[in-house]
Amino acid sequence: MDDGAARRLRVERAVAAAARIADARDPLGEEARQRLPSTSGLSPEGVELALGRHLEVAPSDGELDALVAASGRARRCHVVLAANVCTAPLRAIAVATATAPEVFVRPSRRDPVITELLVRALQADEGFRRAGGAIALVADVSLGDAGTAAGERVPGDLPHAELHVYGSDQTVATLRAQAGPGVLVRGHGAGLGLAVVGLGANLVEAARDIAADVVPFDQRGCLSPRFALVEGPAERAEALARALHEALEEAGARVPRGPLDGAARAEVTMYRATLEAVGSFWEGRGHGVGLDPAPRSLLLPPAARVVHVAASSAEAAPALLAPFRGAITAIGASGGGTLARAAAAAAPRARLSALGRMQRPPLDGPVDLRTP
Repeated sequence: MDDGAARRLRVERAVAAAARIADARDPLGEEARQRLPSTSGLSPEGVELALGRHLEVAPSDGELDALVAASGRARRCHVVLAANVCTAPLRAIAVATATAPEVFVRPSRRDPVITELLVRALQADEGFRRAGGAIALVADVSLGDAGTAAGERVPGDLPHAELHVYGSDQTVATLRAQAGPGVLVRGHGAGLGLAVVGLGANLVEAARDIAADVVPFDQRGCLSPRFALVEGPAERAEALARALHEALEEAGARVPRGPLDGAARAEVTMYRATLEAVGSFWEGRGHGVGLDPAPRSLLLPPAARVVHVAASSAEAAPALLAPFRGAITAIGASGGGTLARAAAAAAPRARLSALGRMQRPPLDGPVDLRTP
């Protein structure tokens, strides 16, 4: 088996392992559903939504080809995972297995479930081993062993290791600073999503699509929209905010938000007080919508199914988005117009999609395109 075919097969076996987790009838899927409500912070309905709809178990051949082509090359790959999105380990492990035959994964201490199940399945998978794959869980990253040891013989085209870090910007910076010679670090730090509602959008439909992007993972992922910019006058932004409040109420009845801790509740309270002073705030059983009809800046809401809606224009958007330019990971747009183009220009490395599709990106590489 040539190296390209082996890399592709390792990724395919990772996806096959994830398909078992997505299947509630499989022992791995059953275990995931038992454990995730207590580790992920999601409601049981939120767990089912994540596993049944947002675990990337049916990629196209083109997507898999793109993932392999976009991945680096190394003898070994170390992966450090975060806990924000319970399904994220699949993509991270798929990229790692395309990068190197030998993979070491440090799971999130708070939510290790999907990582543990994927690694267990791959360790028992003959096809993964036949493709040269070896994978193990580790309690910490041993950066002293991550690079090529002095005098170690490696293939000529694999002179280094890679370290893939998913987490806070501080975690990425700390591990990058600790990485020694021969280690290429690919950091994927904190990010957020932006919804853009153009002049041609039906506001009720746009609100439902935004809700469909907010509810998965309770808005904690880097693809989750935290802001919604509405092209046109303040009245149009208010109409979108009211429709979004109703859409999130309906979605929350089907998929309740997981419990909030004290710190998150305090953040919601502070955000609500600020928005009530400058605009409006609608609060439901498990969500909130803030409206700033005449924004001079954007206020980042807490990641608790809370969306900040603001009226904007193509001319005003660059200044509004400037403080968040480096953090925008995904843009979902509806209705065309010049505002969507201005937003994309302000965040040129963001993933672009239609509203309602922000949380279902193709499995074509890391979800965060900000890191070259």
